[in-house]
Amino acid sequence: MLSQAVQRTLFTPLLGRARAARLWPHCFQDAWAQDLAQRMTGRMPELAAADLGDVPAAIYALRHRAAVKEVRRYLRDHPGAAVVDLGCGMDRLVDDLDDPAARVYCLDLPEVVSLRREWLPPHPRERELSASLTDTDWMADIDADAGMVAVASGVVYFFAEEDVRRLVDELAHSFPGGGIVYDAESPDLVAASEQAVRDAGVADAPMPYRVEDPLAPLRWSRAVGTVRADYGLLSYLPEDADLPAPVMQALEDLREHRSLYEVVADFVR
Repeated sequence: MLSQAVQRTLFTPLLGRARAARLWPHCFQDAWAQDLAQRMTGRMPELAAADLGDVPAAIYALRHRAAVKEVRRYLRDHPGAAVVDLGCGMDRLVDDLDDPAARVYCLDLPEVVSLRREWLPPHPRERELSASLTDTDWMADIDADAGMVAVASGVVYFFAEEDVRRLVDELAHSFPGGGIVYDAESPDLVAASEQAVRDAGVADAPMPYRVEDPLAPLRWSRAVGTVRADYGLLSYLPEDADLPAPVMQALEDLREHRSLYEVVADFVR
C-alpha cells in the first residue's frame, strides 16, 4: 500500500499539468489532466496542497509536451511502434499520440498500477506492466516488431546513475533502432527538487540521480548511437507562447545554466 505522501508525488505532476492547461490554454491543451485533476481534488481536497505554483506547473506541462512531441517524431518514422511509458504513474500518453496503430505499455510498480486502475479507465491500446523498471525481464513482453521508444518523464531522479545506465544499455541492446526520451536535472537542481519535495511533506522519496553530463548515455552504452539534450525545454513551446514573464524568465534561467533538460537518445540499428 502506497503512503499518502508517496501518492502525492504521483498526483503532483498531473495537478501541475492541469493548472498549466487552465492558465495557459494556448500553450498547453490537456483536457485529460484537467478532468482527472478535478476528480482527484473533488475526492481528496487535501491534494490542493500539492500544487507547487506557476513555474513547477509550466515545467510539468512542458515535460509532458516534450515527451509527446519526441514520441510522435519517432512514430512518424516507425508507425505502429511500441511506446513504453517507464514509471507511468498517473500519466497517460495514448490520448496524445496520432498513430492509431501504436500500443502504449504502462510500466510501474504493482502498487502504482493498482492505484492507477482506480482512476484511469482501461484503453484498448494500452497494456499494463507491473514491474520495477530496473527488473528488466519486462522487456521480453514488448512487441517491438515495428520499433520501440521508451519515455521516462520525471522518473530518473529517483534512481542512481548505475540503475539508469544499466536500463539504457539493456534497452539499447534489446531494441536496435529504438530510443529513449527522459528529462533530467543538474545535480544542484536535483538536490533543490529533493528538498522541495521534502518540504512538501514527502520524506520517503529520495532523489539520488546526480549526473553532470546530459549526454551521458553516449558513454553508458556502445549501442547508443546519438544523444541530444534540449536545455530548458523552451523549444517545445509554441513560437507565440504567452506564458507570464516570470515563468519565461525561470525557464530561460534553466536553459542558460543547463539545469533542466530533455534527453533524446537513439539506439544503433
